[in-house]
Amino acid sequence: MKSSGAAKKSKTKFSLFIIESLDFDDEKRRREGRILRDILRMSDHTVHYIYIRTARELEVALDQFQDAGSRYLHVSSHGNTTSVGLTLDTIPFHEFGEMVVPYLRERRLFMSACSVVNSDLARVILPGSGCHSLIGPSYNIDFDDAVMMWATFYHLMFRDPEIHAMMGGRIRWGLRRVRYAFQREFDYFRPSGARGYEKVDVEER
Repeated sequence: MKSSGAAKKSKTKFSLFIIESLDFDDEKRRREGRILRDILRMSDHTVHYIYIRTARELEVALDQFQDAGSRYLHVSSHGNTTSVGLTLDTIPFHEFGEMVVPYLRERRLFMSACSVVNSDLARVILPGSGCHSLIGPSYNIDFDDAVMMWATFYHLMFRDPEIHAMMGGRIRWGLRRVRYAFQREFDYFRPSGARGYEKVDVEER
């Protein structure tokens, strides 16, 4: 499965774009991405949001992400150690990589999905893509924890008006703050080395 669109080179904006896709029960009761958007907009952060159900809609959403020029893509969905789950489709990692990689040069990808962020996904996202990082929870994440942790992390990243980029040191600092507050871990991968990626120690200064 390949994306219908190709990313164009353009200057990116210091803003967040959220793509969300849940099962039918969850989309009626709770939408992490939409709540996260509303929380961050209270602090005047620029956040775009779109809800999708299918792989075809993901392709359209990625085109919208490209058009918005946002530097940071947050995907809120279900998943497991080998695939990303949308409402009506399950996308194996290699197909998900084919879809999203053309849109990730000079950008960062955040995944809020159970068990998805691991070395297998890093292997298809990071080598040669120009994507600066892949970050997500290292455990099965509960809805209430997810909303509060992501809101805390993004607020820390966006709150200082003189800062216009998420650099590696700042990200590690933010992830440490989340861990201290919630006692939960995030996994952080970046491009590096012969494999094309490496796992980052958030204690690295």
